[in-house]
Amino acid sequence: MNKSTLLPMGAALVLAAFAGGSVKGLGPLLPKDVAGWKAAGPDRIYDRKTIFDYLDGGAEVYLAFDLREVFVRKFKNAAGTEIALDIYDCGSPAEAFGAFTCDRQDPDAGIGQESEYGPGLLRFRQGRYFVSITAAGDEKKAEVALRELGKAVVPHLGPAGEPPALLRALPESGLKKDRTCFFHSVINLNNRLFVASENILNLEPRTDCILAEYDADGVEPARLLLVRYPDESRARAAEQSFAKGYRPPDSGASSKTQTLARRRSNFLAIVFTAPSRDFAERLLVAVKYPQE
Repeated sequence: MNKSTLLPMGAALVLAAFAGGSVKGLGPLLPKDVAGWKAAGPDRIYDRKTIFDYLDGGAEVYLAFDLREVFVRKFKNAAGTEIALDIYDCGSPAEAFGAFTCDRQDPDAGIGQESEYGPGLLRFRQGRYFVSITAAGDEKKAEVALRELGKAVVPHLGPAGEPPALLRALPESGLKKDRTCFFHSVINLNNRLFVASENILNLEPRTDCILAEYDADGVEPARLLLVRYPDESRARAAEQSFAKGYRPPDSGASSKTQTLARRRSNFLAIVFTAPSRDFAERLLVAVKYPQE
């Protein structure tokens, strides 16, 4: 056995006990003092039912993924500024990728598998976990603590995990990889691209969706939505529902962008905000559908 892969016996036992278990097992592994901020109050664990007690109005975004539990630890410094560490167990790396990508918009932070940092907010994914670390006040001063805490958390979240296999279906030319997101729910879709007030695409927990942005000749990015339905009949029904119910924001003779949809078996691909019909057609043709 390669000695470089060995862990000290105590650390190995703790990690083995945590692997696959409740996020409450993270408690003894994580720091309670970081860059002048100390743990304040007991750790909290929330599940799919009790998460509403913690996230008032935002729980649905995470419940739309395969959320299992959330570990929460609060920190405070001498001035009373609070930092909240939230670790979401999403059940799989693909779901953690979705939770991270559904709202990403800031520069990469170099922490975990993928990350971003904006004032007072560090977000990243590692394996089946999505992590959010926020500072409530004095965001500039808290940045060092947020980054240090994030780096301290990563080693305890296990190995890296693969993103959704559906990503491989996306055409590569012009793809803006840092603007690609994975989800299941119309809530997540409309957070990134408003399509309709009703669920005209019949999205539900068993639909896998990828929304990607593409460079479009220097104008507004074109968006490609690829949806995999559980079966062909559901994809066909969604195609018909979309054709009947979708109304582009700038619809009419003066419309400057194009929307085009194509179905193949149980997949529905739609291009929004394309600069021309030809651009939309070329993007749809380039989709690399998984083998049936």
